This record gives sequence, structure tokens and C-alpha cells, in this order.
Amino acid sequence: MKRKWLNIGFLVLLSMILALTGCSSNQTAKKSTGTTQNKSSGEKVLKVALTSDATRLDPHFNSTASDLTVTQPIFNGLIRFKPGTVSGEEIEGDLAESWETNQEGTIWTFHLRKGVQWHNGYGEFTSSDVKWTFERLLDPKTGSPFNSELSVIEKVEAPDPYTAVFYLKNPDSAFLLRILMDGSAGAIVKKEAIEAAGKDSMVKPVGTGPFMLKEYKQGQKVVLEKNPKYFRGEPKLDRIEYLIMSDRNAIDVALEKGEIQMALGEGDHLWLQQMEKKTNMVLDFPEPNIFWGLFLNTAMKPFDDIQVRKAIAHAIDIKKYVKEVYGSSSAGQLASGPIPSKIFGHTDLGIYKYDPELSKELLAKAGYTNGLTLPPQFLSSRDTYVKLMTFIQEELRKVGINMELNKVDVPTYGANIRKDLNGLVLYGRSPKPHAAFALVDHYYGPSTVGMQTAKLNFSHFNKSDQLIEAAGKELDTNKAKEMYKEIQKQIMDDYVVVPLAQTKSVLVRSKNVVLGYDFKGTMSYFYPITETTSIK
Repeated sequence: MKRKWLNIGFLVLLSMILALTGCSSNQTAKKSTGTTQNKSSGEKVLKVALTSDATRLDPHFNSTASDLTVTQPIFNGLIRFKPGTVSGEEIEGDLAESWETNQEGTIWTFHLRKGVQWHNGYGEFTSSDVKWTFERLLDPKTGSPFNSELSVIEKVEAPDPYTAVFYLKNPDSAFLLRILMDGSAGAIVKKEAIEAAGKDSMVKPVGTGPFMLKEYKQGQKVVLEKNPKYFRGEPKLDRIEYLIMSDRNAIDVALEKGEIQMALGEGDHLWLQQMEKKTNMVLDFPEPNIFWGLFLNTAMKPFDDIQVRKAIAHAIDIKKYVKEVYGSSSAGQLASGPIPSKIFGHTDLGIYKYDPELSKELLAKAGYTNGLTLPPQFLSSRDTYVKLMTFIQEELRKVGINMELNKVDVPTYGANIRKDLNGLVLYGRSPKPHAAFALVDHYYGPSTVGMQTAKLNFSHFNKSDQLIEAAGKELDTNKAKEMYKEIQKQIMDDYVVVPLAQTKSVLVRSKNVVLGYDFKGTMSYFYPITETTSIK
């Protein structure tokens, strides 16, 4: 099937004039490395370590890397990134075989695959499932964190079982990225399955993907089994077992013994040096960059005072941290502004200058001549968060800013910062490859935590709302870039975030795992496990 693309600036994001079509393609298997085979039964079982529990398996409520990792093989979207990529040039059909838009870019028509079956006997996938999925996401009562991301959608119609039509409120240069399966906003769900699960819908996912839920034991494991009726063909793996393992040493020992075959790695250069010596392991550093920022809650005292925010920003020697932790490794580098680099619309604005004497002067100017004691702050138990936040704690102490850190598990930290309980929020995230997503998620008024339309605006910044909205509608790439540049300057001028570092996801796998695709990137923070993934 042919695909017609508009070659203007940023790939398909701005392809609002020509028809767009997409088709699935067979993945070329690339010998990689990884799992073990159950010799007694002949089953091919892939065992994966999760550093935190997966508690939200309804994809419209995913909030952690573990949630994303587990739901990825269960669900499909209308379109997706080609497995192993995160480039808009690699968007392909998933549940949709082809699609096109009108000349104005306000009506998008998707032509669906026929014969796709839902798990657990829920019948054939049709356009009514698409319509219900997006109506659910758009309903504020649902409470999905993806609501504001999709607010450009006016309505969705299903004129026949295999056609879904999206009507937009205005042209949107990032529309296709909004409805991708990758990142969960575009995952298609089944109304009847969710209603049947009732209050257990978070842990009883039903999709159309290559794997389906077999067993869920909270705090212990999640087991998926292959979907023999998968529309792309029967998966090569029989089962995936996700094991909850929060201890780094235990994970490394299990990898070495072959008890697990995939896990998140560490960006620490000492850990990397150790793992690089393991001849039975492969390290991967996929795109996109994870942006790490310290967000300052301007709705909470004393962070409502810009002098205090400036004092905090200039007190942190992030160059020292990056050098000590990442060394010369490609796993980590300095941030370059309030959003990740290597995405459309990014402007390199660097980091705030390290100047502890200036920090002390700013504190005095704010009235804190004898120093400042902050309320206790919640801290994620994940190693990366602990290392970085304890470093920040010590840097602030040197200029007279003291605070206690209350370490909690990963799900609790995620819940607490979304409840607006922290004044300082350390957060790392890799948004889709367009500035619109990072800016709307973190710096747009309606995305403020605590609101019904909340996403990840921990700082409560809202001074660029009109410009963010205008940039999202602008189809001229040069004009859009200038708008995004101005927005990033406004954010930096207001000191609502301290840009810290950009890191790569570090993933580790056994050499016996055959991924089944060329692995360059992932939006789920982990290896996509597909029907082509297997073992030697």
C-alpha cells in the first residue's frame, strides 16, 4: 500500500494538505539477545524485571514506566511508531490501514482493519470502539490524564463499521502524534470489557494486542500469554512474566544467572562499566532523551517569591553532578532549557549559572537573612531520584536552604506530586517528539496538578497559555518554531523549573533475546515486546 507524505518541515506533524496513508509492515528480525526457554514444557517465556508495581493497566490512566511497559503488548492504537523508533517519519498503521485529511486539516478519516478480534471473546474490533474510546478520554468525568492532550478533538463519528472520522476544533500540527498508541493516549479500549470489570478495570485490561492478561498479583508479578489470533500473526513468545524487583543488586544477580532477561539499567557510569564487561548482556540507550527538571510550585510559599526560586536555581551545581554520575558516558548530559533537546521546537537555552554567593544574596533580598527551612518534601524511592534529589538537598544546604526528604515508593510519589503536595518536584520524562507535548504537559494552565484537567504542570505556570495554544495551531514550521522559542524564554525568565539533566533510558537484556526489529527508540521507557520478539 502506498503512503503519501507532505514533505514540509517536521514530517507528518505538519502534513495537513496532502492525504496521508499508512500500512503495517513486516519487521525485519535483527538478532539481538536475551531470554530463556522453559525446557520442561518447550514454552518460550520472557522474564522481565519491573522496578515498581504496575497498578494502572487501563492505558488511559497509565502513570508510571511499569504501567506503560505492561500495557504496551496488550493494546493497539489506530497508528503507532514503527517498533523500535520514535520518529514521526516512522509512523505506520496499526488498527487503521490508511488515513487521510481534508485540505484544511480539520477532518481526519481512518480506514480500519477488518477481522481484528478483541481478547477474551469480546468480538470484532470496529469503528464504534474507536468512537467510544475517544469519547471516554474526552469526558472530564473519566479523569484521564490524557484529556487535555486530546482537547483539539471536537467529535468522533463512526459512519460504518470500518471507518472512523475525527473532527477537530482547529488544524493541529501534532494531531497524529496525539493519537498514537505509543504513550497510551491512543490505545483503543473495549467498552463492554471495562464495564464488566467494574472497579477492577485498572487490573483487568482487555485489548487487541499480541499478548493478553493471564495473571495479576499486586506487588509480585504480572503474567501475559500470547494471543494466537493476533492480526499480525501468532507471537513467537508463549508468555511474558513481569516480576516486581526494586533492589538493583537483586536485578543484576538475576540477570547474570538468567533468571530474568530484561530490565531497566542505571545511567551511573560505574554501573555501566561493570555491565559492559558482561559478555552475556547487551546495553541499549534508546531515544528520546529524558528531561530532568526541578519544578518549583509557585502556588506554595515560599516558592511564590521569584527571589527564592532564583536562589534555588543558582545554588545547584548540576555540571558537577552530571560529571560525577555519568562521566563520559552517553547516558547523561546537561539539560539545554525547559524541554528536551532533539524534538521539534526546542531552543537551546542552557542551564542557570551556578553561583552560590548570588543565591545567598537573593535569599537575603527575599527576607531570609538567616537561611530558609523548607517543609519536608516527598522523594521517590527509585535510585535515580534518590541520587539526584539528595545531591540537590546538599547543594541547597550549602547556601542556607534546609529541607527533609520523605522517601516513598514510586506509585506513592507519583500520586503525591499529582495531589500538589510538594513544593519542589523532581521529575524525569520523555515526551513525544514535538514541543507542544512538553509545553502543554508541564507549563500550560489547564494542565496544573490538582485541576480536573491536570497533567504534569507542577509549577502552576500559566503565563504562556495563549502563545502555547497559538503555536499548536500554527502550520508554518518557521513561525511555530519562533513561538516555541519565545515560550521557552518566558519559562526560564520566570524560574519555575530548574533544568538539570538529559538522560537516556538505559536498558539491559540477555544476548539470547531476539527483539525482532532494529531498536533505536521507545516511548514506553522499555523494549517494545511484539509478536516478532523471540529467543534463540
